[in-house]
Amino acid sequence: MHLLRDLGESTRLLILLETSTRHHAVQRTIAEAVGMTVQGVSEYLRSMEDDGLIQVADGEYRPTIEGIRVLQQGFRELRDFVDRTSKGISIIDVTAAIAGNRIERGATVGLFMEGGDLVAYPGRASPSRGRAVASAERGEDAGIAQLEGIVALTPGRISLLRIPSIVDGGSRRVDLTRARKALGKVDADVVAILDAPARTLATKLRIRPDIRFAAIPASIEAAERGLDVALILPEDRVAGAVGAIEDANERLAGKITYETVPLA
Repeated sequence: MHLLRDLGESTRLLILLETSTRHHAVQRTIAEAVGMTVQGVSEYLRSMEDDGLIQVADGEYRPTIEGIRVLQQGFRELRDFVDRTSKGISIIDVTAAIAGNRIERGATVGLFMEGGDLVAYPGRASPSRGRAVASAERGEDAGIAQLEGIVALTPGRISLLRIPSIVDGGSRRVDLTRARKALGKVDADVVAILDAPARTLATKLRIRPDIRFAAIPASIEAAERGLDVALILPEDRVAGAVGAIEDANERLAGKITYETVPLA
């Protein structure tokens, strides 16, 4: 966002806002309002007068019509920027966790990721902590507020188990004995299937998948929570899955590792 990167432009907007909403007959009061020295404000005012943004009228500094236009445009840009970026940001006041032991209301708890679930333990040290909003017995859901820090977490691994696409024969082209051996070498907490060929193969192998819908984003979320995932998918969907994992890794401190394993 240009306005946030350009200190000069941001300062000009602040001066335009200040002179449009309050009466300023001297530069000192403007300097105090925007947190600058009088000398610094004087230089800005001189430049802004030259650009036709500020004028002295009736003994006061006031924006010109062009100055008001620039101010309104700047705030529209800021509003649009906030609207766009805030959609991707979740501000959490209270989060839900599983009580690892009995928790009393108001107790300080440490937060840990266990088996893909956020678990709270009273009195246990953790990089992430908070305060219980209500009492909870072990195993119950607990509301945790006043959150601080980040939960210590190592992302899991996604094994992309490739089978022929439907145009190449789908699950009918998979040797079930070979597939069982390959699956036996994959250590996975969660099994996901993508598309009809993968579902058919899972049925043939008597595997009950944990994830059947939105398999790629769900597999990524499971891996972000520290779980290892086996994702069975047709060959023609592998590139899309790899791309989605790489996109997720762009925003993660710890990266999701992945491998491709042919089942046919």
